[in-house]
Amino acid sequence: MNDTLNRWIQRVTLAAMVALAAALLAVGVALYAPATEAHESPSKSALQQP
Repeated sequence: MNDTLNRWIQRVTLAAMVALAAALLAVGVALYAPATEAHESPSKSALQQP
């Protein structure tokens, strides 16, 4: 294979890995954020009640 094709394949592969990392990060944040809010809400309301 020629060098141009190799570079194109490397760039596409790198872009795919970066996109996959971003997607995994987004899924992680989406799953972790509601759990954090759910754990904080009862403790905050419990502390505010006399």
